[in-house]
Amino acid sequence: MTKGLNCSIQNHIDIFYRAKKGEISFLEGERMLTKIYQESGNATKEFIRKVFSKTEPRHEAKELISYCKKKGYKIYLISGAIDIYVEEIAKKLKVDGFYANSSLEFDKEGVLSKIHYRDNQGEIKVEQLRELIEKLRIKMDEVVFVGDSENDIEIFKETGHGVAVNSSSEELKSVAWKNISSLEQIKDIL
Repeated sequence: MTKGLNCSIQNHIDIFYRAKKGEISFLEGERMLTKIYQESGNATKEFIRKVFSKTEPRHEAKELISYCKKKGYKIYLISGAIDIYVEEIAKKLKVDGFYANSSLEFDKEGVLSKIHYRDNQGEIKVEQLRELIEKLRIKMDEVVFVGDSENDIEIFKETGHGVAVNSSSEELKSVAWKNISSLEQIKDIL
């Protein structure tokens, strides 16, 4: 979204890490990022939806999901990303469902007015997975969770079957069941 609105990716990253370090609150970070987006002149619901609709999932993700579905797996996305984006990707990947932990709020003119980001992503993902396994009537040890960032650490611990894909997080890799460099390698695990 940042790139699609022609905003500075580095500014976005700086705001995120300042909030993560506690230099600013996540709420202040949301406000700063919202302002940057608004100043682009393109921060409307319509424009943002168009940006997300042009985003294509990685080809190997499509192939992997098709492979997994043929083997009888249910595929759900549990993401810290923005709901409009996750919904678009979920449709394109033809997954069974999704959870998104960030959202955008728009005013009555359709202009972005607020970003909702929850800083306890790890805990939220675990809650969502528990809800999902109850819904699907499966056990936690039947879940394989694929992730790449630090907000997946808690869910890796919870499932015992976390697969870290090309992650730069040493902490995530240390709690992963498997560490791989590409999505294609998941086929060797399942």
